Amino acid sequence: MCKKIVFLVGFFLMSVYQLQAQPLTESATDAKTPSANSSWFYSANMLYGALGVIVLLLAIMLFKNNNDQKKSGKLLKDLKRIREERDQLRHEIENLRNDMREINALREEDKSALALLQQELSAALLKQTAEEEVANNTVVWDKPEAPQKIQETFYSRYADLVDGFSAAELLSNEGNDTIFEITILSPNKASFKVSANLAAQKYALSNADYFLEPTCHYDTLPSGTIINESPGSLTLSGGKWEIKEQAKISFR
Repeated sequence: MCKKIVFLVGFFLMSVYQLQAQPLTESATDAKTPSANSSWFYSANMLYGALGVIVLLLAIMLFKNNNDQKKSGKLLKDLKRIREERDQLRHEIENLRNDMREINALREEDKSALALLQQELSAALLKQTAEEEVANNTVVWDKPEAPQKIQETFYSRYADLVDGFSAAELLSNEGNDTIFEITILSPNKASFKVSANLAAQKYALSNADYFLEPTCHYDTLPSGTIINESPGSLTLSGGKWEIKEQAKISFR
């Protein structure tokens, strides 16, 4: 449309130029008449008026074209925004679908766990019922008397076998001359230590090399009160409680 208007403007400008040039040519050869001048003036005014109309139309078209371009730019921006919103909505929809899948998976897991708990509860109830039936059908007999406890502590005056104690020579009662206290731990194991009886300790210190050295380990000269640091260990071999580890003692 703009090209057509420009073409028309150019055409009218050429026409005006020709009309202006024609009177000048005729005036050089012939004398002008009043009627010819009036006709030329009227034609020129018509052309200028048409030219003004065309220029006005051209301005209107340019203004309209500018508005159309602005509207087109706005429409493009709106279209771009709508596309971005559409893509965002698609992304959100996909996220919602993924969340729904996870929720459904968790729901299935919860169902499985609930079913397993129900099975365990049923099994526990059945077990409890069976135990109650067994308890109701069980005959309770009188409890036998507890056997008398076998004495586990014995005493000895000294290691009569040098590296051990004779099982037959162990005493059941403590005395002022029973230096060692022997505790039975099992049928073939026992521990021993020096008696806390001060009279027995005094008796041991009277000949420490004979009574204490084969059975006990100590780092200072034997004198004063004997302190048991850790018991020694014994193993039964035949009729002999053999010393496997010496008792550790100190003096105060």
